[in-house]
Amino acid sequence: MARKIFVSYKYKDEKVAKLQDSYYENVDGFMKFNTRRTRARDYVDKLQEKIGADNINLGEKDGESLEAFTDQQIESSLKKRIRQCSITVVLISKGMKSNVLEKDQWIPWEVSYSLRVVPTGGYTKQRNAVLGVVLPDENGNYEWYYTSNPTCKSITHHTGQLFKILKDNMFNILEKDYRECNGSKIHIKNEPSFIKTVKWDDFMNGNSYSFYFDKAIEIKNDESSYNIHVNLE
Repeated sequence: MARKIFVSYKYKDEKVAKLQDSYYENVDGFMKFNTRRTRARDYVDKLQEKIGADNINLGEKDGESLEAFTDQQIESSLKKRIRQCSITVVLISKGMKSNVLEKDQWIPWEVSYSLRVVPTGGYTKQRNAVLGVVLPDENGNYEWYYTSNPTCKSITHHTGQLFKILKDNMFNILEKDYRECNGSKIHIKNEPSFIKTVKWDDFMNGNSYSFYFDKAIEIKNDESSYNIHVNLE
């Protein structure tokens, strides 16, 4: 696989579906058998198995708050890892948001930096394609984010549960095109969002991940069609 992927995720989020009953973890140089609950981080392991660990740069490691960090310190920690990558995958999980300011959490910063065009000396970091992969919740369901509307043949995305920078870059196509059903406006553009989302199961089915990576790149190459938000508030 030629592309380098940056993965943004909430390390200790346990509001995700169980992957397996037990784990082996490296603790102080020893492999420890652990029966803890599945975390979002365990989905990263599955992703590495699928596309190769060498193709992935990882985001948050331990849930560290950024409150004591300056903007420059945060950006410095992200520069090398993100600018090596052409695609940022955000694992969207039910418990990804903490009860602290968004600017003090890693995911919003990782998404923000991924979306920016940043001159760094003789090299300019280009905007990454960004793909949201929605994880099933602790009950194995996706309804916490997606709701199917059979009557209107549409799907509602509950973007209000997301970080603002994710929400602002969804359904942000400049040329709006809707159809109406039961009093609701439904986008009929093929790709109305700069940050496209996909269910984990669909993404991981066979080699489907490659299709979704291609789609994210295609959207990024059409970036002038979207109102892209890059700054944190």
